[in-house]
Amino acid sequence: MNNCAFCTDEIRKRAIEEGKYSVVFLSNPRLAYGHLLIVSKRHTEKLMDLAPEEKEEIMGFLTKYQEKVVKTISEGTVIMTNYKPYKPNSRTRVNHLHFHIIPVNKDDNYETSVAKTRVPYTDLSKEEELRVLKLLK
Repeated sequence: MNNCAFCTDEIRKRAIEEGKYSVVFLSNPRLAYGHLLIVSKRHTEKLMDLAPEEKEEIMGFLTKYQEKVVKTISEGTVIMTNYKPYKPNSRTRVNHLHFHIIPVNKDDNYETSVAKTRVPYTDLSKEEELRVLKLLK
């Protein structure tokens, strides 16, 4: 797919883990320390378009990495995806099915920011990337 940030070989170089149907990597830019993305390898925008085996692998990654995040980074997580084909791709929006695992703690301002729809994206530094990868291994 042209102009899709998730349909490139470059994205696979950032993989924490790669399955047959999906890939896991740190979000950059990110919404919180340890923010992960699980992305379907096949370009689709809707969950309902996935085959059962694709859904099974993605759910497995969501479960596995939510547990890792809760054990090593935060008290809880927000897991989300959305389907808004009417919004164009941008640096913080990709029209390709993906799920966010966002670490949250009770004192975070993330949930308040989401409610106000002013979520602050921040660039992922190399130092932070290395720290998080070490925690998740």
